[in-house]
Amino acid sequence: MILNILPNSRTDNSLPATGRIATIAENGCLPGIIAGTFGWEAISLEFIDDKGKGTTFGACRIGPKIVMLPHFSYGPSPGPGVAQEVMKALLEKGYSCEWRLTEKVSEYTFTDKVVTLLPLLSDVDQQFSQLGTNLRRKIRKCASNGISVKKGKSELLPDFYETYSRNMHRLGSPALPYQWFANLLTQYNQGEAAIWCSYLDDKPVGTAFMLGYKGFYEACWFSTLTKYNRLYISYGLYWELIRCAVEQNGNHFSFGRSSSGSGVHKFKQQWGGVDMPLIWNYSHPQGNNIRKFTFLATLWKLLPYRVAQILGSVVAGRLY
Repeated sequence: MILNILPNSRTDNSLPATGRIATIAENGCLPGIIAGTFGWEAISLEFIDDKGKGTTFGACRIGPKIVMLPHFSYGPSPGPGVAQEVMKALLEKGYSCEWRLTEKVSEYTFTDKVVTLLPLLSDVDQQFSQLGTNLRRKIRKCASNGISVKKGKSELLPDFYETYSRNMHRLGSPALPYQWFANLLTQYNQGEAAIWCSYLDDKPVGTAFMLGYKGFYEACWFSTLTKYNRLYISYGLYWELIRCAVEQNGNHFSFGRSSSGSGVHKFKQQWGGVDMPLIWNYSHPQGNNIRKFTFLATLWKLLPYRVAQILGSVVAGRLY
């Protein structure tokens, strides 16, 4: 068994392990975009097993740590047993490792998150009819409340970021930097990167950032202004995302990750999707994980919004 750490090259992990769904993490352009935005190093890991079969996939090197993939729910999915062997080899080379998968490959894990996936049909009307009666009513109600939805790219980025960053402040979390989303819009390839914004009287009240890759579509960032939630903005916006994915012959739509059992998780389950566990595997014990320090969220909310926006771009890049 050989593991080579190479300069980053565009490598799509197009053959995920049997029975697994190919996600956006298989798109080889992501490590370069991530590393370029946050000042890390994009690398390629070439694994050759004892039979001479090779597998290559992208990762980010953050000092002495290798992560697959920062700021996303999962990394590339290798064949059976590959992840364990790669993590072992990285340890022997003096690196620590964090690999986000849907299976346990280490004794040190973080398992509080799930991703909800909706299998897509080939027809928009059929997809809509699969939804529950109450769900369809709320989607229609959103439109009758005067909410309009626009799809775009960089021209919608200011409206997206204002809505997204305000919602993150409300939740007590630093917002990722503006440039991160700008880079995704201009550098993401072999799939679509697009912004969706919901408007009420020309005011942005909800937004989503969706990435697609080989039939898999994910609402990676989704935010609404709670003041307007009575207008069913989330319902209308999610449906437009799903509609787009169906029209582009998608096979799965991902609602993104959420804390297992939370209100957000239950909201996503009502769309008829299935849950896929997210298991973040570590090569070493994590000690006091910052995710457990809930008081930090309370302190962040107390910061003035504009101050939090400035500090958030620095802090969020390190909370990957």
